[in-house]
Amino acid sequence: MDEYMLEINDLRRRIATLKFERASLIIIEDLEAQLRILKAIYDSAGALFAAGENDRRLQASFNERELGDWSFDNVYAYVYDQAVALEPDGHDLAALIWQQDYAAPLLGAVPAK
Repeated sequence: MDEYMLEINDLRRRIATLKFERASLIIIEDLEAQLRILKAIYDSAGALFAAGENDRRLQASFNERELGDWSFDNVYAYVYDQAVALEPDGHDLAALIWQQDYAAPLLGAVPAK
């Protein structure tokens, strides 16, 4: 289990404990939103990483953009950066994160330096 899943599982346990202790619903709802966002980033990074394992173009483009080697940690960092740049405009951020196409920007033209 990687560090990202450990963080997700720790947050799940914290939420369960707060629910058991009948803590403030506002706090629980806030933590549940954080959990959904972390899970969306993790799942999106996992999907992109798996796609890139079978697509050398993704890996090459990732490297050309100076995002580092094709590793889960680097792909996670890329997806995280893309996710925090999203503008939710009243929509559920986790849903927006899941809906993004993270491969498309990598397969487009490499920006000039």
